Amino acid sequence: MAFAEKRGKGPDGKPRYRGRYKLPNGKWASVSKDEHGQPFTTVRAAREYAQALEVDVRRKTFVNPRDGRITVEEWSVLWLESIDVGPLSEKEYRLRLKNQILPEWGSVAVGDLSPVGIATWEKSLRKRISKNYADGVLSTFRTMMEDAVASRIRGDNPVASRTSGRRGRYRPKERDVKVIATPRQVLLVARNALEMRGPNEHALVLTAAYTGLRIGELAGLHRDEVQLVDRGDGARIGVAKQSQYVDGVFTEIDPKYDSGRGLIIPPFLAELLADLISSRPHSEWVFTAPKGGRLLRGGEWYTETWHPIVNGRPPRGVIRGAKARTGIRPVLGLEGMVPHGLRHSHKVWLDEDGHPRVAVEGRMGHELPGVEGTYSHVTPAMEKAIADSLQARWEASLRPVIDRREYGPMPGSLTPP
Repeated sequence: MAFAEKRGKGPDGKPRYRGRYKLPNGKWASVSKDEHGQPFTTVRAAREYAQALEVDVRRKTFVNPRDGRITVEEWSVLWLESIDVGPLSEKEYRLRLKNQILPEWGSVAVGDLSPVGIATWEKSLRKRISKNYADGVLSTFRTMMEDAVASRIRGDNPVASRTSGRRGRYRPKERDVKVIATPRQVLLVARNALEMRGPNEHALVLTAAYTGLRIGELAGLHRDEVQLVDRGDGARIGVAKQSQYVDGVFTEIDPKYDSGRGLIIPPFLAELLADLISSRPHSEWVFTAPKGGRLLRGGEWYTETWHPIVNGRPPRGVIRGAKARTGIRPVLGLEGMVPHGLRHSHKVWLDEDGHPRVAVEGRMGHELPGVEGTYSHVTPAMEKAIADSLQARWEASLRPVIDRREYGPMPGSLTPP
């Protein structure tokens, strides 16, 4: 049975006591402070706290106060070794820890973390960094503390979930608004890409929009993974890998969420890809770098290619030996669209055309949850209907538009086109 014993006097001259209690393994342990770090100054306080710990032992909810003395930095090392995630996710976790979490909390004991302290830090964090980045940092911290609770290092998670109640002003839920393109706008972006970078970028934009594939999946697409002749079940693309930088090395990894899949594609896209591949008979890739090597999608591609084909660029004469270049007009209504917006656009098109949810989510590489996912199945007829509707959208996008502007003014120009 738990009991208390005297330890002497503290700096304030008051007596100090510690509680003694039995651990789950039968050994005796001691505790000299409560969960708030306050020392016990009476026999009763020490004994009752120790008795409460013994009750937790019997109920199998016991968390050893000594375990909570491990610091957040020490726990993060153990935690990172235990998780099993993709290389890019692990890299992102490490960066969030290094840049945001550990500078603030690394030296603090896990058991000393408090919800109020973390909420105050979160408030200042959201003033310094973007919403999405802050959400990611808090998500990593929350997950790490969930595992600390599961490992019995502390009894609760001090990092509040997004759905937990919290005092303060009401704020409507912020939505991450995506810029969505119509088929006609995609065609205009593809034409800009053709003018700037040639057939490879032209085909890349259209393939991303009409398949919903991620840029990394397109970069990792081998020519032997495409069947561009319709043998009765439609022309198809197989997704087996995606290309990503891992520790500075260009590597092929499994698709996100292990979402390898085969997609039927509309006839126009099959013809376009067949022409692209035949123009480079010795390349193993469908999409390549300008000189035929492996396609790289780093920061330079976003600034030098993607942003200009969407947002336009001014013309330039010959400077310092560099060739002159033509100007590119921006596509109206797509200001700020990122490459992933093509994937979002593809999903919107399929929803607008009323295709079954199981076929849409399967094409996107998602799984339907629950009973719906168990009993719903994609059929060849569903796939064919998707290809037909995409072909119809493509053909409609080719019709000239004469009643509205589609391009904005040339960047640097003072007058509209």
